[in-house]
Amino acid sequence: MSAGYGFVFLILAACAALVTAAAPWPVQVAGAAAAVSFLVVAVAYFGAGPRLLCKRASGRRGAWAWPVHGPYFVLVALSYRLAVCGSREGAFVQIVPNVFLGRRLTEREARRVGGWPAVLDLAGELTDPPVLRAAPHYRSLPLLDATAPTQAVLREAVGWVKDRAANGPVYVHCALGHGRSALVAAAYLLATGTVTSAKEAVAHLRGLRPGVRLNRAQRAALDRFAGGLATSAPSA
Repeated sequence: MSAGYGFVFLILAACAALVTAAAPWPVQVAGAAAAVSFLVVAVAYFGAGPRLLCKRASGRRGAWAWPVHGPYFVLVALSYRLAVCGSREGAFVQIVPNVFLGRRLTEREARRVGGWPAVLDLAGELTDPPVLRAAPHYRSLPLLDATAPTQAVLREAVGWVKDRAANGPVYVHCALGHGRSALVAAAYLLATGTVTSAKEAVAHLRGLRPGVRLNRAQRAALDRFAGGLATSAPSA
């Protein structure tokens, strides 16, 4: 849940409806579609969650995703392209042996890399190119942008990465590789004993990928995860 983002999309929905109200009917139809799309996204951020974006565990979108979310997906695609074009940061980095952290890759980038045996996709608003979805071990755990997963989902993601990293390289990504995927990567570092604190985990990632930024909710989720590890650790 992120009320701030929810209000942003609620305002966008209202603006789309109001601005096109007196326009010719084709523009009104487009405005209504945008208003509905942004309203549904607002509901998702207010608590309904990423399931409203219709992204499956296979990484594909449900049949009604584009009819409902077309304007939102276009907005996301444009913002993603602008962010990538304006960044000097590499697409991904290796954070420890067999674990890579990064952003959503284009088809060309994915083919250039040659793919990974395992891919964990955390971007609820974007889909991976087919070459990544064809990985032997591909998993989509969709999260809304700028949100944190529940502790159960975070533990599931970390466990999935641990299991696959024991046998080969794993690519963990969200849209830009700065928030959601960085949270999972930081939790993985804690779970494997690579670092001993949440602060150290974030510092480790930022040393490799300077764009990493956990917001307040994501940092709180990481602190809770670290606290859970400390509680479950056997006493001396």
